[in-house]
Amino acid sequence: MSQDNVELVRRSFEAFGRGDFETAFAALDANVEWCTAADEPELRTYHGAAELRELVASLMEPWEDRFANRMEFDEFIDRGDWVIVPWSARLQGRKSGISIVVSETYAVRVHAGRIVRVQEYRTTEEALGAVGRES
Repeated sequence: MSQDNVELVRRSFEAFGRGDFETAFAALDANVEWCTAADEPELRTYHGAAELRELVASLMEPWEDRFANRMEFDEFIDRGDWVIVPWSARLQGRKSGISIVVSETYAVRVHAGRIVRVQEYRTTEEALGAVGRES
């Protein structure tokens, strides 16, 4: 079953990386929770697809190509009900033209064939440690 979880997460996040949000969101549970990283200026948990769409819209706004085809996924690490997803992206500011590299790791929990929780971490080690404590 955990390989099914990896494939579900891979399809969803690769679609997200292409800017295909309908396909990406199709894998989400209606009550999905998305938790921002602990060091974010506004630590928050988004509940449900509607709030998650608001988050995505706010994240896309400052970037030239709205993240589309910019995300590179290093791997999809199987941890049973959790899939660890390290990624990076080279982004260019829409107004400033400044180019930056962003990298994070998502810990993605799957239950009954749906993504039910995403937790943002800065490093893969941090995500693996957190998932290890929750298992």
